[in-house]
Amino acid sequence: MTTGDEKAQKRLQWLLDAPLFIDEALTARLFDAVVRPSYEVQSREVGEVSETARRRLFGGEAEASYDLGLSFLTGALKLRGQVSGERETTDTNTNSTTRTEIRVDTAGRRLEEIVLVYLSNHPDRIVFIDADGSASTFDGRKLSLQDLEAAAEIPPRMLAFVDIPRGTPIIPMACECESGAIVQLYESYIAQQWPQEEERPTYPPDQAGQNERRAYWSALAGRFSSRVGMEVIEAAGADGRFGWIDFRVPIGCAGDTLHLHLVPGGKYYTGVFAYNMVRRGCRQGIRMVGTLKAGIDLNVLAVFDR
Repeated sequence: MTTGDEKAQKRLQWLLDAPLFIDEALTARLFDAVVRPSYEVQSREVGEVSETARRRLFGGEAEASYDLGLSFLTGALKLRGQVSGERETTDTNTNSTTRTEIRVDTAGRRLEEIVLVYLSNHPDRIVFIDADGSASTFDGRKLSLQDLEAAAEIPPRMLAFVDIPRGTPIIPMACECESGAIVQLYESYIAQQWPQEEERPTYPPDQAGQNERRAYWSALAGRFSSRVGMEVIEAAGADGRFGWIDFRVPIGCAGDTLHLHLVPGGKYYTGVFAYNMVRRGCRQGIRMVGTLKAGIDLNVLAVFDR
């Protein structure tokens, strides 16, 4: 009897953790686009995961989901909401007891439902990406970076589970603070890593070829310091918490990078965010779930610690 796809099992289990970061607004918009609820809180039954998806995850026995703690993804337990936001139930014994139950509706739960719908209806649009440049879809196809580029332009958006191992540079690029100030983080980072201005790498112009861009990113990654990266972000936070912030992460061995776009929306403390994303992220590795767009670019839905 087969045991199912271990990579799929392990990465879907990320959702069982509390995220370091979650983009509530983007998750809500994707939930609306993919799950398409008729009401804010509605009575509905999200489609069961197909038998093919169950077998891919768990081999021949769907019951294995309980051992893995993934019953919410297998369809063994159906996700239901209520017609209204709350309901009352009465237990009749010697004494009558009334309790009010309010449906749990958080960004994390919505992300789970999004993944369930993808598993049910679009398993070919779930992709697992590694920092070595390898990628595979939930249905088992191997993808190159060029394949990812092409696949990203086809709807629905690919839902990507990205595993960044320890030791990987997470280079801060730019951000916008709540004050409206836009900070080119990479300029401060380069200035600290290359004290001599004439030695500093220059960002290639729009008409530059891929090899020039790869050389530029390779230079930044080659002198990466998680401490400097963290401090550059902390300094930018003097103008207020971040509305959005972007990073670059090397992917593959040819000098390509994965662009990361996060929207904290002013909800995260700057120092903690900078430490978890860059300092600890580089030292221990980090995990992300997001939607892939053209240009090897990820709109990050959630970030999980190791």
